[in-house]
Amino acid sequence: MRSIVLVVDDSIDELTMISETLEGAGTTTLVARDGQSALAIVERVTPDAILMDAVMPGMDGFETCRRLKQKATIADVPVIFMTGLSDTDHVLMGFEAGGVDYVTKPVVAEEFLARIRTHVANSRRARSATIALDSSGRYLLAADGQGFLLWWTPQAGRLVEELLDARPIERAPLPREVANLIAEHENPSETTPTSDVKIGPWL
Repeated sequence: MRSIVLVVDDSIDELTMISETLEGAGTTTLVARDGQSALAIVERVTPDAILMDAVMPGMDGFETCRRLKQKATIADVPVIFMTGLSDTDHVLMGFEAGGVDYVTKPVVAEEFLARIRTHVANSRRARSATIALDSSGRYLLAADGQGFLLWWTPQAGRLVEELLDARPIERAPLPREVANLIAEHENPSETTPTSDVKIGPWL
């Protein structure tokens, strides 16, 4: 299957070089020169991967990535940052914004093509598993240590919407008791003992 990659960079030279490399490798390439354009493109097309320049005028790559990840259709699309910034703080900012990888400029064609193939393959496998779970009719969900939902099947999403009177995509927190139970699993010594937690019949 021919992959679709969105390249976001304010440099025409970089866009041209990367696009030609991707097209030469059999990849369909979409380009955007700023964050707003990237957000507009993903409203019409869902790419298999996004190559994101970190430093751009106006909305930088980190903020663009955060906004992309708020969209349900883009949440699982891998974002690979490209930048000349290689210090630890910027690397961490990229991962915290939702990126899955980080390559420094000048980009080495063979290296970033290999990274794209790996991330696209992983994303497709995860998407296939999600589709299988969605079609199974099961009530499954995942949440972080603070009790905010990260992923859910459609059935679980409808249940959460009914119980919390909020859509899961709005990151409505789970009930405090459930959040405590999740946090206890991550940090056993810092949270309420399991025996003191009352879980409602809906779990």
